[in-house]
Amino acid sequence: MSLHQLKKVANFRQLHSNEGPVKIYRSAFPGDATEEDVQYLRDVLGIQMIISLCFPAEEGSPTEKKPLDVAYKRVLVTEEEIEDMKSKGTTGEMLSKDMPYVHCNMRLPSTKYFAQLQGTLKKAQIDGLSQFEQLAYLMENVGYPRGMVQMYIDLCETSQIQFFTASKLLSEPKNVPALIHCVGGKDRTGIISAFIQTCVGLPREKVLIDYETFKPSMGMSQIYQNYVMPEEFLSSSKETMETLLEYMDKKYGSVQEYLTYIGFGPEDQEKMKKNILINTTQQESI
Repeated sequence: MSLHQLKKVANFRQLHSNEGPVKIYRSAFPGDATEEDVQYLRDVLGIQMIISLCFPAEEGSPTEKKPLDVAYKRVLVTEEEIEDMKSKGTTGEMLSKDMPYVHCNMRLPSTKYFAQLQGTLKKAQIDGLSQFEQLAYLMENVGYPRGMVQMYIDLCETSQIQFFTASKLLSEPKNVPALIHCVGGKDRTGIISAFIQTCVGLPREKVLIDYETFKPSMGMSQIYQNYVMPEEFLSSSKETMETLLEYMDKKYGSVQEYLTYIGFGPEDQEKMKKNILINTTQQESI
């Protein structure tokens, strides 16, 4: 199946297993999607859930509902809520049968990630700043100097509850096909896409190629300027993702073992795999 070129959604593409495409898509922030884009996502591809890894401050607060907001109900989930849902073995109202077409915002990185960065600063340095300004200050003065690979590692170590919850959501039939996005569709989206594709058997070299397939969008350029990003953070070289996956291998044994460590064990992984794989009959009918 060749994907339609969306007018206002950058870096849109489908994830793959070793046997072909799966029922998961990835992109940059789709908030400016046109009515035609949204119709394609919902009515042609049948996307049931959009998983946002953004902070609300990154998505902005539109004064009027855009086509995506009309078609998909926004659900903002706090870390406290997803911690509670994990302890109860559920994903709460996000799996409610009476709530189709959800745009679920999970706020990644976690507060633990920013607490780690803030630990190197004096509290007074960010007092009085808005949430967006605090994020920008922490990243510019601590996060970015640590380098992109270290940022990826830090995300995986401090934001495990978000990676767990996203994986859990993709294991439920009513939530797929699904679209995963962050602001640019490169870093946060790239990490979880690599994890998913590894779990469904895509060879590592192809996982790395998928990560490398990235084009900065106009909206991202403004975000990057706001955050004063170093040049390294504007690219997506295979070496960056390869280093992260090698870190996973060395510390946990594999991506699959990392997911098991954060609570998404072999049975969960098998359930997700079966849920998102497209069988031959389905592929021929598309």
